[in-house]
Amino acid sequence: MRIRPMMLALLAGALPLSAFAATQNLLPAQAGDLVPALVHARMASPTAAVSSRLAPAAPQVHEERQPIQVSWALNATESLQATPQAVRRESREYWREVSDTELQRGVDLATTAPGAIIRLSPGQGGTRLQPADLRLQVGGKRFDGNAATRHVADTAQLQAAGMEATDASMALQLRTELGAGRTTLQAPKAHGRYVVYVYEPQSPLVVEAQADRPELLLGGNLQVALNLRDGAQQRALSAATGVLRSPDGETTPLSFQRRSDGSFVAMATPAKQASMPGLWEVQSTLTGTDANGREVRRNVNTAVAVAVPDARFIGNAEPRRAGDGGVDIALGVDIRSSSRYAVSGVLYARGGDGQQIPVAYAQSAAWLEAGAGELRLHFDPASLHGVAPPYELRDLRLQDQPAMGLVERRASALRFSL
Repeated sequence: MRIRPMMLALLAGALPLSAFAATQNLLPAQAGDLVPALVHARMASPTAAVSSRLAPAAPQVHEERQPIQVSWALNATESLQATPQAVRRESREYWREVSDTELQRGVDLATTAPGAIIRLSPGQGGTRLQPADLRLQVGGKRFDGNAATRHVADTAQLQAAGMEATDASMALQLRTELGAGRTTLQAPKAHGRYVVYVYEPQSPLVVEAQADRPELLLGGNLQVALNLRDGAQQRALSAATGVLRSPDGETTPLSFQRRSDGSFVAMATPAKQASMPGLWEVQSTLTGTDANGREVRRNVNTAVAVAVPDARFIGNAEPRRAGDGGVDIALGVDIRSSSRYAVSGVLYARGGDGQQIPVAYAQSAAWLEAGAGELRLHFDPASLHGVAPPYELRDLRLQDQPAMGLVERRASALRFSL
């Protein structure tokens, strides 16, 4: 009568622990998670440069097909942020494109603090200009470029400082004793088009742009809040305009809504797949006034990663004890574009004080064909010393690597015991 139970126990002991695995469902998505409702294939990467003159040449993407799997222990005393925060952008500058006719006649600029830096970059057909070729009017007084300038930098110096300056660019800083206010820049020898940049390093007036998320799925909505700060005080903006710019240079006009506190908010919806990977930008142009009634001009760009939802987690996960004593988690995925996909996540476990602590990070990547597939995370056994179940899988991410797209992210994905 006892032979059968004993035989079952012996057989169970002889089987690898990895054989005892139970399929579970991922936890429901939380607010702030990035989860595609529908998935569809992305278009193939272009092999030629995009025709728009504003767009860079399409990069040649190497299709790596070698699978990888990595894992390392984490410092349990360091806090982790499972939901990425959007970057707040600040700007004390503005820019505008002008023609030679405008420069010859004189371009009106607005400054709010002494020591403004003016940069001229030739555009289509633009020729090189020197400080002596410029005329400036500040506070009703006229100066030639040399007399009005404290410092001058050429293209090589600008590029050495990390700026993306085109050939024949020139930057000059106005003498602080000239003060601030309405300024007129004139270049009688101008020929072609130019971009005029004005940067005010000493100005207390800063435009802030805050997106409500750092990444987005194609067809999703992005909200960008814009406000003008004067030191510690917020000032009302007068007007706001802008566009949504895709990585291949296509632009879509945006609608800006004024809020009761004098700030503006823009809503952007990337709806058309870009022909090349890269960041999308909300490019905003804003105006206001300072405490003295002087005009304030600012431009600010807000970048966001936009991914084509060409894959997603099916919802099933199979955690198991690995043969080396670590933890394996198999995750089902629905693939619509044949590509190299990566999955990553952070494993939490119960520490000595009974609290859940981060113990290990793991990532794996493999080439998957369109259809149903599977990706696996392996957490090294060395990182599990001194901790115990229950386990939690957090900050679970699915990426389409060649497209540089984050297609799914879950702050809390799975709880299990082994």
